[in-house]
Amino acid sequence: MSALRSIPPVPLTGELFAPFGTVLAAGLGRSSLVNDGRGIRYDAEHGLGFAGEPLPPVLALYRLTPSRLPFTVTAMEQHPLSSQTFVPMTGGRFLVVAALADADGEPDPETARAFIAGPDQAITYAGGVWHCPLVALDETADFAMMMWRAPDPDADCRVVSLSVPLLVADQTATT
Repeated sequence: MSALRSIPPVPLTGELFAPFGTVLAAGLGRSSLVNDGRGIRYDAEHGLGFAGEPLPPVLALYRLTPSRLPFTVTAMEQHPLSSQTFVPMTGGRFLVVAALADADGEPDPETARAFIAGPDQAITYAGGVWHCPLVALDETADFAMMMWRAPDPDADCRVVSLSVPLLVADQTATT
């Protein structure tokens, strides 16, 4: 295993995350009044996508124990057929690490980015985007996860170990 590749985390924004998927938060996207004018609905730019004929969607709950920065990413996963959405239900900040595929379909470390998301931000990874399993920061957190169920689940979940792990560390923090 080679030395670590350091990537500093940045605050999650729709613009910065766009190569990897979409961010859903109040104030982003199309909006409309709902519930007799007592609420505002914000629609995600893209819905849940699937390449092919999916089975019914999966709605699951993830409960994550907290981690801290610096955080080492040793493996990434990819859902080549479907997008995947995570919506925080409890907890605080969470870490999002994503990368595009290289010419061989593997994670491209040159495109790897790390984001710090707030408890008021949901994310959708686009199909085929490599990502680190979700990481809660600071406190235990619950997330709702939504994606389409693939007829062959093994065909829609690839996990690879990174030959060069990614170190997500705040370069401005003092110790």
